Amino acid sequence: MGDGLAISIEARKDRTRPYATLPGFFRQYELVYIVADERDVIRVRTNYRTSPPEEVYLFRVIGPIENGRRIFLDYLRDINELREHPRFYNTLTTNCTTMILTHAAVNPGHIPYSWKVLLSGYAPEYAYERGRLDQSLPFEELKRRAHVNAAARAADQAPDFSRRIRVGLP
Repeated sequence: MGDGLAISIEARKDRTRPYATLPGFFRQYELVYIVADERDVIRVRTNYRTSPPEEVYLFRVIGPIENGRRIFLDYLRDINELREHPRFYNTLTTNCTTMILTHAAVNPGHIPYSWKVLLSGYAPEYAYERGRLDQSLPFEELKRRAHVNAAARAADQAPDFSRRIRVGLP
């Protein structure tokens, strides 16, 4: 397996002014998609951003492959649209988590919005409750196994980074 493609939805930060939650409510940052290989997107969070440190989890989503295709194409449509019509990031409504759910809405039977999406730390648990993640383990165990920080630090610049961070994932 080669490096997987990763798309990160973020607030475009300024070198002179790092991201802060409160200004994110008030149209201070543009919405940006970072499209890169997994090593770039994941490693920057596990190996380089240390203040504050970021916790990275890799969950396998359950659903038909066609759902993944529709979501991917919707991401590309939105990325192209942003080129012509930039939008602002919003800490509550247009952020890394809410935008994933917005893109997933292209699929029939998508999960509805919930406060657990608005408070993004609850999003994986919400996906689990809605049957979109592996149900063979209790959620806390699934989350523990999905935590990839140590594996990503160990894999660092290995050519099979994507494979290594998946070892032991349910």
